[in-house]
Amino acid sequence: MLGKLIKHEWKAIWKIPAILIGALLVIAVLAGLTFISPVWRSGMGGLDVLTVLVWILFYLSIIGVSMGNLLYLAIRFYQSMFTDEGYLTHTLPATSHQLLISKIMVMTVWIFLSMVGIFCSILIFGGMAILFLQPEISIWNMWEDICREFEAIGMLGLNLVSFAASIIFMLIASTVNGTMMITGSICMGQMVNKHKILGSIGAYFAINTVVQIVGMVVMLPNMLKTRFEAPIGVFQMLASIYWGMGVLCVLVSVGLYFLSEYFVRRHLNLD
Repeated sequence: MLGKLIKHEWKAIWKIPAILIGALLVIAVLAGLTFISPVWRSGMGGLDVLTVLVWILFYLSIIGVSMGNLLYLAIRFYQSMFTDEGYLTHTLPATSHQLLISKIMVMTVWIFLSMVGIFCSILIFGGMAILFLQPEISIWNMWEDICREFEAIGMLGLNLVSFAASIIFMLIASTVNGTMMITGSICMGQMVNKHKILGSIGAYFAINTVVQIVGMVVMLPNMLKTRFEAPIGVFQMLASIYWGMGVLCVLVSVGLYFLSEYFVRRHLNLD
């Protein structure tokens, strides 16, 4: 049943996030093409406005994909669980765990794909800028220089594998945590009978504030005791912070999941 729920949820969600990410990549290409346009190089200041507007559009598109997909996923979760559509959802022969896991998995994948899309769009924009404005610079030579720098750092005793693993772990944990922040706050907001949406928004900011405070309390002692002997000290500090943030995200995500499941199973309040 879980597989069917995931498949159905994917089909119901994929169009809007995919369109937003696709539009962002197209805009990134258009923004990158401005670097070969003779208009902004001509020195005609009035015509340079067009290039600036394209760059502003690209910047706003990055924000739009990030915030737009989160908002869409939140609305979709709320509608499918706590509105008229929720009556149909909760009549399915599935447990509360299955319902939540199917929605959480699909939401997490799309949040991750949004991050990948934003990263790729920035690479496209930056890569086209280097290609058109600095054609004498070789991307391969740049990569070799970066590798040599990392090798030099590694020769100083830094465990780069641990550092890279900490980044990957934090990214995965923060992506899941982002999903659970949405689902947990919406489930908690249903306890406010007459103002469920406002309750969900308030719960989201409250949870986010508490997590940030706890994160600062946990990370600050470690930051203070780290010796900043560049580059080793800096990278060791960052790796330690990333591991700590990842663990905190995991703990918060687990807590929010069981809290959400409890509200769905015991305190379901449909509009």
